[in-house]
Amino acid sequence: MDPDALMRRGDKKMTVSFTRWKPDLDEAVRCYEEAGVKYKATRRKKQAIVAFEKCAEASERQGSEWHAGKHLEQCAMLAKDAGTPAEVAAFAERACAAYCTAGRAQRGAECLGKCAKLIEDADGDVACGLLLRACEMLTDDDKHVYAQDLFRTAGSIKMRQEKFQEASDVMLRFGACCDVTDSAPSLCKAYLSAIIALLYAGDGVGAQATYADVSGVPNFQGSEEQRTCYGLIDAFRDADVAQIQRVVERSSTAAFLEPPFARAAKKLPRPGVDLKALSVKMGGGGGVLAQGEGFMGDRVPENVDDIDIGEEDDDDLT
Repeated sequence: MDPDALMRRGDKKMTVSFTRWKPDLDEAVRCYEEAGVKYKATRRKKQAIVAFEKCAEASERQGSEWHAGKHLEQCAMLAKDAGTPAEVAAFAERACAAYCTAGRAQRGAECLGKCAKLIEDADGDVACGLLLRACEMLTDDDKHVYAQDLFRTAGSIKMRQEKFQEASDVMLRFGACCDVTDSAPSLCKAYLSAIIALLYAGDGVGAQATYADVSGVPNFQGSEEQRTCYGLIDAFRDADVAQIQRVVERSSTAAFLEPPFARAAKKLPRPGVDLKALSVKMGGGGGVLAQGEGFMGDRVPENVDDIDIGEEDDDDLT
């Protein structure tokens, strides 16, 4: 049967009549699913979405939430080309809810993450909403390790959107997630990324405060990333452009962050940032504000002199 005929047959099996007292859900699912596959094979994606959505609804009436979730996830995948980012997100949310009802919350979160990556270029805000919802589900379920890649993606999207404060917040959440799983390398890169985002935005005071908050984390203390953060904040506070660039060049980790953060590090200080005014806000060369916050005095990283160099390094990390 052609897919149109299969859809008509499926609709007929979903209705009751004098001779059929209840819907034939099994047959309806079979017809809708076969129609969806045939529509998809002939690139009639909008019709395929309708078919798989009806298939999901029939599966839900059967009490088969797992299969309903799979069919709704198929709708989300098809909506990437045949619909809008909002439609992709809506189907992804419905699929996630079905998976959760079936007792498969992790699969639901993975579905949100997969669908978010389909639309990150078309609508970063919607994609980030899905990613952070997935991260929340996984961390609430004590499955932090599965959330790490999703945090990375969300932070990168925010950075590309030039929403630097939000990017920093996401990377701080990523670092906290890594701390739970004792993933020290990822934690250190997350915190360095968060501080680079703030410095790139011209928020030196926020970078100082963030450094003060994270420098006491055991997995961060004494790391190359901490030394890089220290050197960058110190150079920004002194309004020393050459030193800022040397710190980045000397860092063995800044070039290996997620691409948007690595590119931002290379461009520090960001063009257009009033470095002199920023230095004053940060307390200047070891001024009152810096001393009052204590961020440079209480937790100075080991071997900080390795960063405070006076000559250019010829090594090119690019």
